[in-house]
Amino acid sequence: MTAHQIYIHLAWTTRDRQPMIDRTTRDFLGDYFRRTAIRERAEIVVLAILRSHVHLLVRTAPRIDIPRLVQFLKGGSSYAASRLPGNILGLRWSREYSATTVSPKQLAGAIRYIEEQASHHPGEAVEEPERKVGKVSGTS
Repeated sequence: MTAHQIYIHLAWTTRDRQPMIDRTTRDFLGDYFRRTAIRERAEIVVLAILRSHVHLLVRTAPRIDIPRLVQFLKGGSSYAASRLPGNILGLRWSREYSATTVSPKQLAGAIRYIEEQASHHPGEAVEEPERKVGKVSGTS
């Protein structure tokens, strides 16, 4: 990546804000978004994936086709995630998205805002599996 400091905050929701993103889909989306961004000459700085929406902060090259990037992120991920084994809900995104530039001076605040999305939207966090706590053997 070059020395350019062009940052864009992207956000979009699932269709009708339905909670279509589970843990498996979230993990898939994280990998998919990163690979797609690299292919389109962008870097994901921070990413938040909740049950019904996503936020990405991307650093881009000076010449970026934002609608193309979003099309690949949304359209490709919807198609691929809907075909994951065990995905009975499918994944459909709303047609709209938000793209907001972020100045380098606002970068820390934008990163914090995205990292805190789960606390901004209680009940929207994708749940982690519960860890089983076993007994320690060999003690009396």
